[in-house]
Amino acid sequence: MVELLSRDDFKHIDPNGDPFEWLLQIAKFEGEKLQENHDHGRSNGFECNAPLPEFLCKKESMGFDNNGGKKPKRKLKEEDGDGDWGSGLKPKLKRRKKQKPQSLIPTPDMPDRFKRYILEDMGGSGLVLVIQKTLFFSDVNHTASRFSVPFSQVKSHDFLTKIEADGLAHKKPMQVCFLDPSMEKTTMTFNRWDMGKNSLYVMIGSWNSVVESNKLKKDEIVQLWSFRMNSQLCFALVRV
Repeated sequence: MVELLSRDDFKHIDPNGDPFEWLLQIAKFEGEKLQENHDHGRSNGFECNAPLPEFLCKKESMGFDNNGGKKPKRKLKEEDGDGDWGSGLKPKLKRRKKQKPQSLIPTPDMPDRFKRYILEDMGGSGLVLVIQKTLFFSDVNHTASRFSVPFSQVKSHDFLTKIEADGLAHKKPMQVCFLDPSMEKTTMTFNRWDMGKNSLYVMIGSWNSVVESNKLKKDEIVQLWSFRMNSQLCFALVRV
């Protein structure tokens, strides 16, 4: 039988040290004992009946298996999904805030004084709202000298007859009656411009005079209405 390991063999081991270092020291003691026993012609077996210090008995609970090695960390399973998960943990997804439904703001109707003037005094009919828009800088810039009506903002193209729409599409502008915000009548040239994939109607001719006499400013909101007078196409510009 070999000499049993005693508590004195562990007196140089720091109880607060690395558990792996403890195992190396035990292996070293074991080798020395085996070599000593072999020199005396004893069996090279190793036997240890002495109870180990309490801190060594806790090695398994501190992350070591019975073979003296560190327990392998459990590999986390990657969650299915897009992107690089890094550690395998599924990132927390930010909750999207529910958007509150926007209340529909009704489009203001034409002021009564305009209606009475067009329908009664001018004998007009068929009022149609063409567009409600914010005036751009280009709408009040004297160099541009035109009022734009982008197709993307047009409420309806039904204010035109098929013949009128075809004529505008083939670069045939129209002379129309125009009622400005002060209810002064003038004549405008109504045309269609195609700019790449974008198209717009434009009012040109005496537009600069309308801007000056009515003191139209950038960012003002206006409405353009169409109506008919003896089948002739007419327009009215109204401040909102």
